[in-house]
Amino acid sequence: MYLSDALFSIKVVVAFLFLIYTCKLDLRERRVPNKVWKYMLLVFIPLDVVEFLLLKYSFTTFIFAIVQFLLMVGFAYMLYYIGAYGGADAKALMVLAIAFPIYPKILIFPVLNNGFGVFSFSVLSNSVISAPLLLIYMFFRNLTKEGLKNIKRDLFYYFVGVKVDAKSIPKFYNLLEYFDGDEFKRVKRGVEPDLKMISRLKREAEKGTIDRIWATPALPFLIFITIGFLISVFVGDLLVWILSLFIGKGLMF
Repeated sequence: MYLSDALFSIKVVVAFLFLIYTCKLDLRERRVPNKVWKYMLLVFIPLDVVEFLLLKYSFTTFIFAIVQFLLMVGFAYMLYYIGAYGGADAKALMVLAIAFPIYPKILIFPVLNNGFGVFSFSVLSNSVISAPLLLIYMFFRNLTKEGLKNIKRDLFYYFVGVKVDAKSIPKFYNLLEYFDGDEFKRVKRGVEPDLKMISRLKREAEKGTIDRIWATPALPFLIFITIGFLISVFVGDLLVWILSLFIGKGLMF
């Protein structure tokens, strides 16, 4: 293993551990304290210095590292500003732009490509592409748990939701079935429940009117960023690969 392989391996493992921790916080509390990102910077800035010194990057590479960071900070903030995702997601991409100023290459990885050379952008694009994979997972999960009995009626919900106890709606779940007055509604876009809706569902469940209802978990995008991170490290940039299938190998760097 070359020096660069060892250094990039350390950085990838450390970044992955940080991302897993932030996912845990986001799932539990729907917020990630700023101090977590500060700790991540305190770890990676010295590692970046070591990387540039030991691997003897050229001045051109140094300029590229600065430019890619500035571009990703601006792009990540713009997506946050327009409401595409939350503040923690933007900070994750910004910190990754600092943590990996140069696209990491470890042995044969990434096996496809290194995208446009901007690692944090590849993480973002892979995050977006990987999100639909959750639908496939949920479908097979529901197929196992719910069987085929009501699949014709509930096919859409098999992809986007799970059945939960109407007496105890899990935290951070949006309702796909609920009572609106005397009407029992089934919707395709999850509705964030308020106390009135939760109380009504509990009363109806206690009366035996309903048992379990469809709800959809409000998963934080940090989970997909973490998946996109792993794809970027081991596979490459899926967006660039898909584009290359249509317009040739000119985009494969």
